[in-house]
Amino acid sequence: MASPAVLGLLPPLSSPPGPNLNNNNNNNQGVRKCGYLRKQKHGHKRFFVLRGPGGGEEAGGARLEYYESEKKWRNKSGAPKRVIALDSCLNINKRADAKHKYLIALYTKDEYFAVAAENEQEQEGWYRALTDLLNEGKAACQG
Repeated sequence: MASPAVLGLLPPLSSPPGPNLNNNNNNNQGVRKCGYLRKQKHGHKRFFVLRGPGGGEEAGGARLEYYESEKKWRNKSGAPKRVIALDSCLNINKRADAKHKYLIALYTKDEYFAVAAENEQEQEGWYRALTDLLNEGKAACQG
């Protein structure tokens, strides 16, 4: 007899739960990665969306946005609470502090913004997605 996973009774182990980006909602255009992270300063959990160039309702460069919750992003109830244009980032690092072991820090000319992931795998996923987009933007400027 086939296993429950083969029969479709159980979800496959390889696909972690998360937002479904396969629908045709305009909000999903250009989304490279999304999910909950904590802001470093006060530890508030927020829903972050990483968009590639031209993604979303307003065309523009690659950016990291965050919303109060996934529901507010899905329902398009208002603009993001904050948008960080990746072309303004001078550097993106992985780091840790006394409160957060898995931080991702974005440095711009004027400020420092950091978010905390739950674990090393999540930190690495966000770090790679951010640095890949940052490098794509730099290559486009030089090419």
